[in-house]
Amino acid sequence: MKNNIKLFSLFLFLALVDQILKYFSNSAFCNKNLAWSIPIPTGIVYVVWVVIIAVLVYIFFKTKKYYSQTFLILIFAGAVSNLIDRIRLGCVVDYIDLSFFPVFNLADTYITIGILFFILNITRNKNTKY
Repeated sequence: MKNNIKLFSLFLFLALVDQILKYFSNSAFCNKNLAWSIPIPTGIVYVVWVVIIAVLVYIFFKTKKYYSQTFLILIFAGAVSNLIDRIRLGCVVDYIDLSFFPVFNLADTYITIGILFFILNITRNKNTKY
């Protein structure tokens, strides 16, 4: 129970930080496409987000390892924060521009880091489930 409270608090904190940065960003870009500006019809984008979030929730509750759950929380916080943008604004607010890479946001970073570490954790611990 104590770990669930920590993980839920982490989720809220991460999503809130991204939403605050999006709100106060001076160089925001409204991205109507999917990750890294991949063009996909709007209806499909919503279906993809709902499926992703449902799969993450399912895996989270099947996962018993705290580190795996933490990595899933990173992915979930990023996905939910971006979904909030889509519902509220019809696009995802991107505000980090490195000029050599598509514009992105902190939520995208959460998702990328969460996926990488989740996969590394699974491949490193092949004998255990998640």
